[in-house]
Amino acid sequence: MPSGQMPHYAAAKSALLSLSRSLSKLTAGTEATVNAVLPGPTLSENVQRIVEGSDTRAELDFSAKERNFMENALPGSELRRFIRPAEIGRLAAFVCSPHAQAFRGSPIRMDGGMVPTVY
Repeated sequence: MPSGQMPHYAAAKSALLSLSRSLSKLTAGTEATVNAVLPGPTLSENVQRIVEGSDTRAELDFSAKERNFMENALPGSELRRFIRPAEIGRLAAFVCSPHAQAFRGSPIRMDGGMVPTVY
């Protein structure tokens, strides 16, 4: 999702998508696949600190702070929470498995409903 605030980021991501599609062509006829997993807002240690710092009310647990943060900062999220790294790991493990041979050169989006397009 290109934005005016980070054109360098959008350009780099576009280049990586093109690279993964091009590399996929090199694996045609083999069992090797090349795809791109596109995670959305992810709960890293740094993000957790930001969320905790955004609401200093001691009576709220992290889940409540996370919901409040998402409502205010990322209202477009249908998931209404950050994606957990383990969720991305499980998707990556599936894409690397023999069960995902038909995924070839695919951008596989796991964005929690953030991207408002049909594709």
